[in-house]
Amino acid sequence: MERYPLDSSRRDVMKALGAGAVVSGLGGTTAAQTDSGQTDGEQGDTPSPSDGTGTVYEVETLIRGPPTNQNRPVDFFYQPTGLHIQPGDVIKFVFTTPDHNVVSYHPAFGMRRRVPTGVHAFSSPLLGWQPRSIGDDQIEPPAEMGGADGEQQDSGQQGEGGNSQQGGGQGDGQGDGGQQNGGRGGGGPREPVPSTWLYAFEMSGVYDLLCSPHETYGMAMRVVVGDTTEAPFETSDPSALPEPRAGPVELARETLTDPALEPSNIVEQGTVAWESLEAVSGQSGQTQG
Repeated sequence: MERYPLDSSRRDVMKALGAGAVVSGLGGTTAAQTDSGQTDGEQGDTPSPSDGTGTVYEVETLIRGPPTNQNRPVDFFYQPTGLHIQPGDVIKFVFTTPDHNVVSYHPAFGMRRRVPTGVHAFSSPLLGWQPRSIGDDQIEPPAEMGGADGEQQDSGQQGEGGNSQQGGGQGDGQGDGGQQNGGRGGGGPREPVPSTWLYAFEMSGVYDLLCSPHETYGMAMRVVVGDTTEAPFETSDPSALPEPRAGPVELARETLTDPALEPSNIVEQGTVAWESLEAVSGQSGQTQG
């Protein structure tokens, strides 16, 4: 998982996020989007080191088989699945595998609130690989990055507290031209370039997030902002959750009540990998792809 220093002022956040970035006036949230309305990894998305106090963390969307639960075809998950950050920090969601989004549990979406009161509903678009990194004549989808590629999988599991030594950008900044541009130019298939989406967490508290297409398979995560670990919705008992749709759906109920994702443990550990969840490690000995 990547971590970058970032000046916390809005002007410097905008500079760091690059051209096309938009800042919402609701709750001070930040997202970077391209002209098409989707975010991507163009050069400038990844902030440059500075002397600021804010930090940008990376969270990947991953798909991996075989499944660690017989009730899902493969594992769909955010990596890391638990993350501790500070107010004003930014999470850069990297769509290493396609067909995912990032959605807050919020009454505006028909769900009981699982983010701090005062935080507005937020959701990314449904994202995958940057369209321009897929050839115009390509029929079949590329092999999904993060599924069979152990290096891609490992990158999200490193660096407790966000201190990964992974190389900068992980394909970001390569969207224009070169060998990753739309399958054009010489030399065989092009590696797809992940889209990215950024969100700044301004208010302390516990945030539960889900992927709409894969929530039923357990794709959810928890972010703890600051040192506030008390949340009215937090429980380790899936039966104590509201019934779906007001509450989490199917295997997401197991993910969000896993002891590894207790807010106090996330604060203590800094990051919690998918493999650390009891619902995952207890079902399979597989910890690496």
